[in-house]
Amino acid sequence: MALQSPFWNTNVRLQQAAENKKPMRLFEPDKIAVTLLQTAIVNTGIATIKIDGIYGEQTAKAIRTIETRFNMDRDEGRAARQTLGIIDILLQSGQLGKDLAQTDTALATRKIQAALGALTFFLTNRQPDIALNALTIDALRTHFRLTQTAATIGITRQITNADLATIIQRYGQLVSLYAASATRFRTGAPVNGIFTAAEAPVNGPITFGPSFTNVDSNFGKFIGPNSRAAILIHEGVHVFDKDSGRNDTHISEFEPAYNTQSADLSLHNPSSFASFAAQIDAKRDPVPRFGLGLGAQSL
Repeated sequence: MALQSPFWNTNVRLQQAAENKKPMRLFEPDKIAVTLLQTAIVNTGIATIKIDGIYGEQTAKAIRTIETRFNMDRDEGRAARQTLGIIDILLQSGQLGKDLAQTDTALATRKIQAALGALTFFLTNRQPDIALNALTIDALRTHFRLTQTAATIGITRQITNADLATIIQRYGQLVSLYAASATRFRTGAPVNGIFTAAEAPVNGPITFGPSFTNVDSNFGKFIGPNSRAAILIHEGVHVFDKDSGRNDTHISEFEPAYNTQSADLSLHNPSSFASFAAQIDAKRDPVPRFGLGLGAQSL
């Protein structure tokens, strides 16, 4: 999307560098672009440097400071897509990566607590005519393919206490994960690419890339709070479930195949946990569902 801040988005040289077409480096000849870059570095508090229009070692060092602070790929002090994109977010007073994710744990936890409350109540009182139970039954069928009626071969199965306990246990693990976010979250360049919002291996940590941000940026359109909370829940499941990344399990809530995934697989699908909690919290299955699907990212 290129640079967004009005501070420098009309400068052709900076936009070119932000697209990696020609990164800025030592002895960059465009002094106007360098002056804008140096001023941005100072204005965002990244470093205190002399604003002189000369791309010398002090400017290169400030760029390396950004790379180190945000765990980006090292590029020998050259200003390009990653570093310019991060500065652009900061120029817009935006947040990104771990810092933003930690603020989002409150919303993600609220949704999970709503889901835990509904599941716990349902465990002790199965009457379907109670409003909360009716919502829970619908959400279990929609997102985990668990039903009170007879099973459908290969897709749904009847609700069991064991299945409910599995879901409750996973949500409890996520709450504990968020409480330890200071050490379990990190900002960095995702293995899957700089445009990846977040990723997590089994046992973590969760890495949040610069595209996990609340403003439009060089990395894409901003991600809204509900969709960021969905990402936190989704990636958290990856931390605890070794089967959650399998191709037959890891199906997006925006894909038609999600609605026909079997109960056996849905209980490992990170999208099922994110969407179930969202439905219980909102008291309906959101349309569109929250996450990184088309039309939903800004929600």
